[in-house]
Amino acid sequence: MRTGDSPEERYRMMTETPTGTLVLKLGLPTTVSVLVTTIYNMADTYFVSSLGTSQSGAVGVVFALMAIIQAFGFMFGHGAGSNIGRLLGAHNTDRATSFASTSVFFGLICGVLITVLGFSFMDPMMNLLGSTPTIHPYAKEYAFYILLAAPLMVLGCITNNILRYEGKAAFAMIGLVSGGVLNIFGDYYLIKILGLGVAGAGIATAVSQCVAAAILIVPFFTGKTQSRISFKSIFRDLEHPEIRHPALFDWAMVGSIIAIGMPSLMRQG
Repeated sequence: MRTGDSPEERYRMMTETPTGTLVLKLGLPTTVSVLVTTIYNMADTYFVSSLGTSQSGAVGVVFALMAIIQAFGFMFGHGAGSNIGRLLGAHNTDRATSFASTSVFFGLICGVLITVLGFSFMDPMMNLLGSTPTIHPYAKEYAFYILLAAPLMVLGCITNNILRYEGKAAFAMIGLVSGGVLNIFGDYYLIKILGLGVAGAGIATAVSQCVAAAILIVPFFTGKTQSRISFKSIFRDLEHPEIRHPALFDWAMVGSIIAIGMPSLMRQG
């Protein structure tokens, strides 16, 4: 394991590093991560703008949908991350793992619900987001691929935030930047070379978001984080089979995640 990756070294970094140095070390990668979100939007807008005003308008409409999807990811990510940060400070990695796993589990369920509801109410949803008759068909075409990727978009936001709470802001930045770069090249290839139009922009964005989510979740399964993602830690009877619980999930934990993360949902959404 590399220097600085062990739980004890990570703990010392977060608790003993001078505040100013720590803020810069964690803040700069976080700032870059936020800018990457803007890159996603700018890349799609730039390449789609050559197709026409209706196509550009469609991208703008669906950006609102993407913001809603990401807002739920931020809710679960910040809600779990805040608890995880405190638990790791107390050296309670098992409980931190439960929070990480629970947030990912319910975040994925939320993402699937967004996908199902989005496809079920596509037309009224596009109208609600500001689509006009000329924009509508392009907005639906673009939204189709975004909705397909919604569960992994939520997952990416959750893992990104947990990594930052663990002090791994640089790795979180790498995951998001990788997705942003892939989105730019994907837009160019699918729109300019293959001529797929708005659908190409949707595919590029969806694939890049999924790749970023895959990169960001890897540390949780390879021992690079203090908290982990464990199926057993989600379901109470699997985690402690010797104790029979009245509820399958720890609803107090779920409530804590949502309560702490709700301001992020309201702000981002």
